[in-house]
Amino acid sequence: MGFIQDIKIKVGEYFLKKEITGGVRSRSIMNLKEAKTIGVIFNAGDINEVELVKKYITYLRDMGKKVRSMGYVALKELPGNINTSIDHQCFTLQNVNWYYKPAIGFIGSFVEEEYDLLLDLNIARQLPLIYVAALSKAKCKVGRYSEKYMSIYDVMIETDDEKTLKYFLQNVDTYMEMLNKKASANTVK
Repeated sequence: MGFIQDIKIKVGEYFLKKEITGGVRSRSIMNLKEAKTIGVIFNAGDINEVELVKKYITYLRDMGKKVRSMGYVALKELPGNINTSIDHQCFTLQNVNWYYKPAIGFIGSFVEEEYDLLLDLNIARQLPLIYVAALSKAKCKVGRYSEKYMSIYDVMIETDDEKTLKYFLQNVDTYMEMLNKKASANTVK
């Protein structure tokens, strides 16, 4: 990372922290079984991750979930191999300000949707996607563990920097299943 980019990220994190402390949202731990609507955010700049996310979204839809996704590509324009639709949108550097905050107009409908569950698959911790997670009105937000962003997520999954998105998704399923069993045990009593 260059010196200028480091400064832009620090400024972006400063403003993000101010936005997080300024807003109040009601949190509700939601397990995968209960969730009917799911928002997914991810790094769309890595073709391998895009393919894995597509498979995971198909898996969620096969479970009867309504899923919308938002990807981010750290380029000025979307590559030609990325297709968008109403349920799958992507944004680029052209859609963020100088300190990486996404333009609200572009991501507005995605963050305003009150998903039962928001899955942040942004394991590289790209700041524009962290903004999307922070601004989201989702009832339960799931993301990678980071002390810096604890106020954003309701469920955080710890993984080290060498782990892949596939590993992270396996842990999402494992921990969300644990929440399912705990919720089921609580309803039986």
